[in-house]
Amino acid sequence: MDPMIELCDIIARRPEQFRDKLAWICGRCPQPETLQNDSPRASRSQLHAVIGVARFLSKCPHSRDDRPISVTLEFIRAIPSSFHRSFWPQSYNNDAISSFFVDFLKYISETANASPDLASEIAEYFGEVVTTSVSNQEGNGIDTAISRAFLLALSNNFPPVLQSDADQLIDHLFDQLSTLLTASQGEIPGTLDTQAAANGSSVYWNSYADHMNFSIDGGGTMFAQQVASFEDESMESLEKQEVAFKLIAHTLEKVSIDQKHLEQVRLIAKKQLQSMSAFLKIRKRDWNEKGQPLKARINAKLSAFQAAAGMQIKSLVCLDVDAKTSKKLVLETLALLIDAAEACLLSVWRKLRACEELFISLLSGIAQVAVSRGGQPLRVLLIRLKPLVLAACMQADTWGSSQGVMFDGVLKTCCEIIETGWAKDRAPIDTFIMGLATSIRERNDYGEQDDKEKQEVPAVQLNVIRLLADLNVAISKPEVVDMILPLFIESLEEGDAITPSLLRLRLLDAVSRMASLGFEKSYRETVVLMTRSYLSKLSSGGSGENKTSESEATTERFETLPAGFLLIATGLKNAKLRSDYRHRLLSLCSDVGLAAEAKSGRSGADFLGPLLPAVAEVCSDFDPTVDLEPSLLKLFRNLWFYVALFGLAPPIQKTQKSDSSTLSSSGSMSAIALQAVAGPYMWNEQWSSAVQRIAQGTPPLVVSSVKWLEDELELNALHNPGSRQGSGNEKAAVSQRTALSAALGGRVDVGAMSTISGVKATYLLAVAFLEIIRFISNGGILNGDTSGGTSFTASRSAFSCAFEYLKTPNLMPAVSQCLTAMVHRAFETAVSWLEDRITKTGDEAVIRESTLSAHACFLINSMSQREEHIRDIAVKLLVQLREKFPQVLWNSSCLDSLLFFVENETTSVVNDPAWEAAVRSLYQKNVREWTVESLSYAPCTTQGLLQEKLCKANTWQKAQHTTDVVSLLSEIRIGTGKNDCWTGIRTANIPAVMASAAAASGANLKLSEAFILEVLSTGIVSATVKSNYAGEIAGMRRLYNSMGGFQSAAPQQGFGGGLQRLISGAFSQPQQTEDEAFNEVSISKFVRLLQQFVNSAEKGGELDKSQFRETCCQATALLLSNLVELSGSDRKSNVKGFSQLLRLLCWCPAYIATPDAMETGVFIWTWLVSAAPQWGSLVLAELVDAWLWTIDTKRGLFASDWKYSGPTAKLRPHLSAGEPEELPDIHPVDQIIAHRLWLGFFIDRFEVVRQNSVEQLLLIGRMLQGTTKLPWSFSRHPAAAGTFFTFMLLGLKFCSCQSQGNLQNFRSGIQLLEDRIYR
Repeated sequence: MDPMIELCDIIARRPEQFRDKLAWICGRCPQPETLQNDSPRASRSQLHAVIGVARFLSKCPHSRDDRPISVTLEFIRAIPSSFHRSFWPQSYNNDAISSFFVDFLKYISETANASPDLASEIAEYFGEVVTTSVSNQEGNGIDTAISRAFLLALSNNFPPVLQSDADQLIDHLFDQLSTLLTASQGEIPGTLDTQAAANGSSVYWNSYADHMNFSIDGGGTMFAQQVASFEDESMESLEKQEVAFKLIAHTLEKVSIDQKHLEQVRLIAKKQLQSMSAFLKIRKRDWNEKGQPLKARINAKLSAFQAAAGMQIKSLVCLDVDAKTSKKLVLETLALLIDAAEACLLSVWRKLRACEELFISLLSGIAQVAVSRGGQPLRVLLIRLKPLVLAACMQADTWGSSQGVMFDGVLKTCCEIIETGWAKDRAPIDTFIMGLATSIRERNDYGEQDDKEKQEVPAVQLNVIRLLADLNVAISKPEVVDMILPLFIESLEEGDAITPSLLRLRLLDAVSRMASLGFEKSYRETVVLMTRSYLSKLSSGGSGENKTSESEATTERFETLPAGFLLIATGLKNAKLRSDYRHRLLSLCSDVGLAAEAKSGRSGADFLGPLLPAVAEVCSDFDPTVDLEPSLLKLFRNLWFYVALFGLAPPIQKTQKSDSSTLSSSGSMSAIALQAVAGPYMWNEQWSSAVQRIAQGTPPLVVSSVKWLEDELELNALHNPGSRQGSGNEKAAVSQRTALSAALGGRVDVGAMSTISGVKATYLLAVAFLEIIRFISNGGILNGDTSGGTSFTASRSAFSCAFEYLKTPNLMPAVSQCLTAMVHRAFETAVSWLEDRITKTGDEAVIRESTLSAHACFLINSMSQREEHIRDIAVKLLVQLREKFPQVLWNSSCLDSLLFFVENETTSVVNDPAWEAAVRSLYQKNVREWTVESLSYAPCTTQGLLQEKLCKANTWQKAQHTTDVVSLLSEIRIGTGKNDCWTGIRTANIPAVMASAAAASGANLKLSEAFILEVLSTGIVSATVKSNYAGEIAGMRRLYNSMGGFQSAAPQQGFGGGLQRLISGAFSQPQQTEDEAFNEVSISKFVRLLQQFVNSAEKGGELDKSQFRETCCQATALLLSNLVELSGSDRKSNVKGFSQLLRLLCWCPAYIATPDAMETGVFIWTWLVSAAPQWGSLVLAELVDAWLWTIDTKRGLFASDWKYSGPTAKLRPHLSAGEPEELPDIHPVDQIIAHRLWLGFFIDRFEVVRQNSVEQLLLIGRMLQGTTKLPWSFSRHPAAAGTFFTFMLLGLKFCSCQSQGNLQNFRSGIQLLEDRIYR
């Protein structure tokens, strides 16, 4: 069945394209002549086809093909025949038949809803079918189980019927109900007077106990008869009642019936609703049945009641809105529905799923009727709704995460009524809301109570508070918040909730939820209240609280208030309010830290720690690099001072002492400081996570005046007078210095810090924690602009904060030494973070490399700082970073920062020639070292990147900048033989790599001879060529747009068979539209031209090198001009076209396999991976596939047949056994040279990606595995020897990576590859 469904879904998406498939499915359906037989039969495949066609119609109702609807209508006519067991396959049981009807009627109903035309056709047939099925449920060989299954499915999915058929159906259903309900009781006990109900009275509004003591005095016999009558109803009868009620409701919805029938419907529904209240009040012990049979009966009866209630609600829709009688009926129905809902709420069966569903349906009907009518019905409803809400709150769980389905239903109904009636009739809505809000204080009016009773908070009171809070969150109207919040705040400040209690906890939770909505007035009032409440706990913190309220007070301090602060921080979206809240929270933390600092043991952390998650959340969008007011910066400093003092920061040492134990509440502050550095962490892990998040949004804790670092008074003010941690306590100072020395990794001895006071040591410890934690949390990326996604700029590097401390002039030597050590510790932490994530792939790998790039770019930019010691540190750290992660050598952003330093950094309003000369000299030295180092390992990629940067330099307006770049590169030369630029053996010394480098440069050299390549001159020429091609594409695009587009010619056929199959196997040509885009025109043009080159090569024609190069370069320029579109395009046809073009650019040089073609290939491949590094994996994947294809087709290096073995092929049997063979038409040496160039490019790419791209490393591993598989297929030609050993060298270099962290998971495969190579 599932394949048929999938096929129909595919056909529905493109019906015109798959007309034959649709005809095939229709042909598998039962044919009309078969269905018209006396005893028709249907096979399993035919039934599947019927469902498939019905599903097709539901998804494509406007299809122009008439066969699906014709087949469906014929089957609808034959449905009465399906009530015979002989119609169905023998394998179909009742469940399978029921499932078929459910699916079929569901699709037919969806089709009718989507297409009025089809709905009218279906109605002509379906009414008669439904009437027949209802009237003839027995006799004539009909299987009642099948007919019941059909009616049950019909009750849930009811297709349209005609008016005449609807009247007949109603008559038949009335006849059936009259039979089913003949045994129903007469007057129902507990029936309400309609007028009294309309005036708001009720049988029960006071307490649950009154309901449970439902009296039957004076009517016991009648009550017993009522119970007996309920028990006499069979399960089949209850099921038929439910189906009948549902069918009547559906009929009322589809068509209009006459008034007589409508009155009968309302009378039946009214009696059912009256009976429902009495039924739900029957206690378990009054039933004769027990256990599962009783539960099944209750569920069936409740389902029937639910259907009857739905029928009554549908009947009210047919009433005249303005008629007086209709208003009376509406009020009567509302009273019955509310009584029934109340009975559900208080019934012993209220936990049953059926009872909950009945309750929800009643509430939904109540809201629908009252809201649609408005006026008096709405006011009456609101009067009756309040006691119902209070009763629901009495039943709900007080502290659970979910109060139950009924509570949620009441909440949803209240929200619907308030939101809809808000604009229609505001006054009763306000009265209703205020009535609920004031109910939380009603127990104060009950007179004298003893102390025990006063301490108990009624569950209804707690749940009403929660309901009002949920109501405010759902509605989110400031007017509603302003009505409720003052009452809550009054209770918290002056009422029963002024002391710790469950009521206070619930109110605090409610006011914080309302404040999180972001309405300014309520926000400010709530935050002031909560701040005052939290500070008041400081005086009573510890063991001095009243024992009777200690639990609630502790919960308030550690859970409720912190959770409220966090909720507000999460909910606030307004930037102004978030800024205000950030300032208030930081001020609170400062006050809490100062007040708690003098207390012994853990109390400082106990009070400050719970606030940290809220601070972290409100700082999550704060950019620490912007200019701040000194007052806010001071608050950040205070926070981190206390974080360090109380030991709240996560440990920053790599190795933690395993024998460290958690401190007791009376532990010394010195021990806390040391354990905070070394670990293990002593507090809640959520606090540790919060501190890490806060670090990402904290600015550097310095200002230009450095007053906070040098002024003892400013720092001493963070201690209470007489505190044990103040400046007068030398023991505390020594402990802080010891902790600071440990935090700095021992780079500064404790003895060297003797001139640093205790408070300064604490401040420096806070700075060390902050700057090191920045790198522990996320590698050292600050909060900031997220528009770049996972691409980070140098300004977001946390080193920008760490280096700020080094700019402070006239520092004491000890302080300067500590700050320098802090920078080095932060650097070590960053390196450790990057190394730990070397095995990551996908987005995590992108984030890791972007983080590395941001740090490297910042260090490069820092080489232009005015302070010489900062420049020295930046250079030292940059060299270490480059040695640890050599992939930065080929990072485009880093190269930008290096080459364009004049543009970015040396512009200054201060005229300082000496500084400018020093910075320029330093940059030139590092640029030369950087360029030479990158050329020595990956000359192809390095030249490609330099050419991209030279293209950028051409756009500069200032000639001086271009001159600077040119002067840096003018003396760099590479070539065959020994290179003077670097010492030792490097990858660029491999002849194949150097040949590929010459091809990548774009120079017109004879690669078979020795050459010397000037990087600058060839780079400028190639950059100019690339710029010209990019300009050509841009000009063609402008011309096309100015002409309004034109119809492109159809692509030519006849392209070479082999490559055509390779291309078409993965990419299908999209159908050309009348107004095709420029990209589609250009793609088809370049694809056609490239195919012509391949076709010519297949026929043995000569390759026109210049024309082939020009075509490839233009196609590459087209691809790169659409770089942004390809990253996130919605047009799949364009993406497929670009993918096909990219694949051709990778495959054509391999297919043609000549040195000229491969030179062009290396040039354009280098261009692609340099200009679009994100395409590196795509390009390499295509190249690996093409390489493996040359193995399968025995080309070049892999031409293993004897005829390709050179002179030895003619000297058989003189040198080897066998007959002599003629040399092939294609000279094998040219193809081997092409493979040599190609292999050099692979080695170049291996050096670039070996550290930062597991995906590309695995692609190279796949190429090596495929090449070395047994039996080997290498060429025996003497010219292949050098290329063969070059390939083996690449294999060994790859195998040497098995010790790298990023290939740990693939060590076994690498070892097998290494074994193959050595063998």
